Amino acid sequence: MTIHSNSEIDSSVDLGKDIRVGPFSTIGSGVKIGDRTEIGPNVHIESGTVVGEDCRIFHGASIGGDPQITGVRDITSSVEIGDKTTVREFVTIHRSANEGEKTIIGNGCLLMAYAHIAHDCVIGNDVVIVNATSLSGHIIVEERAFISGMIGVHQFVRFGKLSMTGGMSRIVKDIIPFSTVEGSPARLIGTNAIGLKRAGVAPAIRSGLKKAIGFIMHRELNTTQAIKKIEEEIEISDEIRYLINFVNQSDRGIIR
Repeated sequence: MTIHSNSEIDSSVDLGKDIRVGPFSTIGSGVKIGDRTEIGPNVHIESGTVVGEDCRIFHGASIGGDPQITGVRDITSSVEIGDKTTVREFVTIHRSANEGEKTIIGNGCLLMAYAHIAHDCVIGNDVVIVNATSLSGHIIVEERAFISGMIGVHQFVRFGKLSMTGGMSRIVKDIIPFSTVEGSPARLIGTNAIGLKRAGVAPAIRSGLKKAIGFIMHRELNTTQAIKKIEEEIEISDEIRYLINFVNQSDRGIIR
């Protein structure tokens, strides 16, 4: 364990094995840091935060601060970060705005410099969020989604798993799984072909997803009609069923 003498760590912090903490970092009361995690200089981790094993947190990151909501202050809530997640320079992750609840970052995520994760977001495993992207409160990002840089996202939006969002997009509705969207306003442009291939999705299923997303993109079909055509004309794999359920359960509506 290597802790710089200029760091300030509360006596109640639960430190795992082989932790490294750089100079001028502060770790508040009740924080738990997993084994082999590295915390750089000038990092601020506030009370109640949980950081998993084998994480890397770079300089200037601020984790567990008050949610950016007027009138919300003296509540007990937290941030929880999974194992093997990397938090780059000047990332901000705010705790939940609800008593006893958490803002959650999954395992194996990469949050690049200046990314902002607001209160009550839930980020799944193996998610990448690129530089200077800001997620408002209550956003759900499902596993293996890739969110490019300088994107602004409305609160309560949901990113489907294995989706890809192009840089500088404006996101105000849900992004369906397995798809690629881009633009301001954002529009659906097809499947996340490279992401699906890298994930090992079988060619026949990728073909079915391409056809299904084509129906959803079709301007002469509304969402209900598109789903009906998918159910009638495409073999229903687990992935297709997941896509259908996602669309049917969307509260904000989907980007088309």
